Amino acid sequence: MTGAGALCRLARERGLITPWNGVPALGALLVAGPDASAHLQSQLTSDVTALAPGESQPSARLNRAGALMVDFTLARLPERGQPFAAFLVIVDRGLATMLADDLREHVVTGDVLIDDVSADFDGWLLQGPQAPAAAAAIERPSASGTPGAPAETWSIELPLTGDPGCLLLQPRGAKPALGPVVEAAAAIHGLTPWPIDAHGEKAWRWLCLEAGRLRAGVDYLPGRRALAQTGLEQAVVSLTKGCYLGQEVVARVRTYGSVPEAARAILFEATANEAAPAVDRPGVPVHAEDGRTIGTWASAGWSTLWQAPVAIAFLDRAHRTPGTQLNLRLADGSVAPAQVRLSPLHAAAGGGNERARQLHERAVHRFSRGDDNGAIELLQQALRSDPSLAEAGEALGVILGRGGRFHEAIDIFKQLEELAPDEPMVHTNLSLFYMKLGDRQEAERQRELATLKRFAGIDDRRESEERAAAETAARRGDAARKLAMFMEVLDLDGDDPLALMGAGNALTTLDRHAEGEPLLARARAAQPDNSALYLAHGRVQELLGRGAEAADTYRTGIVVASRKGDLQPLREMEHRLLMLTAAV
Repeated sequence: MTGAGALCRLARERGLITPWNGVPALGALLVAGPDASAHLQSQLTSDVTALAPGESQPSARLNRAGALMVDFTLARLPERGQPFAAFLVIVDRGLATMLADDLREHVVTGDVLIDDVSADFDGWLLQGPQAPAAAAAIERPSASGTPGAPAETWSIELPLTGDPGCLLLQPRGAKPALGPVVEAAAAIHGLTPWPIDAHGEKAWRWLCLEAGRLRAGVDYLPGRRALAQTGLEQAVVSLTKGCYLGQEVVARVRTYGSVPEAARAILFEATANEAAPAVDRPGVPVHAEDGRTIGTWASAGWSTLWQAPVAIAFLDRAHRTPGTQLNLRLADGSVAPAQVRLSPLHAAAGGGNERARQLHERAVHRFSRGDDNGAIELLQQALRSDPSLAEAGEALGVILGRGGRFHEAIDIFKQLEELAPDEPMVHTNLSLFYMKLGDRQEAERQRELATLKRFAGIDDRRESEERAAAETAARRGDAARKLAMFMEVLDLDGDDPLALMGAGNALTTLDRHAEGEPLLARARAAQPDNSALYLAHGRVQELLGRGAEAADTYRTGIVVASRKGDLQPLREMEHRLLMLTAAV
């Protein structure tokens, strides 16, 4: 099994191991000195000050125009007696010199050392499902001198292929050598040595393509693509930090327009032939079947997870909505059907949805406890795992807007607009945020779009209105019958909790909110452990314009529902509390 496809399967099933100057060839910049942390914080997209010793984060360098220069991994080195925080920037070795020169150029008065130390280390890159177990098996020496990795070994989280991964580094010449220890642990856990040949290089490109990685200098030229075009915002940008180079442009690109092209995955029909699609080289226009130019090609390859040819392309506004079916003219003149998908394809095939939903639920809990920044961080993680999770995007945008960060909130909802172009909720929120910024004209336009999309797809407006009226009449008639029944029960026993709840809900359906609210309050008092009552009472309080009371009701109800494990009312109250408090 030496072909590229076979190597990809081995990598996804167990994992791979390669010298860090192998495939790919990685480099490292050392950034140190009293002002290193402050300098990087002002120049990079990620929250550098949030890094604890030994931690790492994805990050990127933009230019003043908000265009991507290069993305990379930033790691804070462990505390080993140095007086100031020190960092390693792990980047493709061919880009290390360019990035080092760029960062040095923007040092004004700070005391910062920036040095290319790529040749100063030996290292191993572990990627795949078994990579964490292999890394954990590489033990530090014990007090009794048990053999293991040298004490100066640095472990950096580095999931380049979409699966878990880490980079183990050791200063060159250090004893004992790290290599034998790493190779032994990798062999025990079934990691495949990565061949540095044509098959190995092709397989690595295919794995990174599945993981949504763009190659600087190949898929884009540094400084020539706006960050919003690359699809990397969720991975590399922190929404809880202050300013950085290019930030204002990044926010305003989304706020007052949309990029002409944006990166999307292209999934072709499954085939038995493990080969890349016959698309043109990166940088060449993408052509539809009729010859129209609809974008620009980036990388192409084979996906072992989807068993199909795949590619990444920068598509125009009319053709980049996920789920769009395209007929594309290939380089050999043939026409191939394909579907537009969000990148990364690896997350969509590998269970990213469930992890994203779990992160979303944790974020809502954080928000309900008043931890806005914690919720934002978790929601960003959720969207990195599954960029299509609209609930996480909506919650993130609402929380940012609640904090007065309207440009960033608009940025999030503009991204949602591309994912859900027929959803009126997106435009309702955008209208609110533009109004907060004082842009009444754009706020009115967004409100009109929301109205239009509510009625989109209705062929016969009159027929739709008649059907809606009939459904409303039937619902109100049923509520009137139930109200009469429950009132008879209350005539006999005025404190019956079920009758109080039923009558209160029926009055709410009949728009008699002021009459229903006291009945629901009495029902709550009679059954304080009934979580559904808190949801019903909070809703009617909202309808009466008593938002603060409704919020208190939901908070109490969330505690009750959590204690009892009533998940459906719990999630609904968490969502309504989120929306309600965001509007305050």
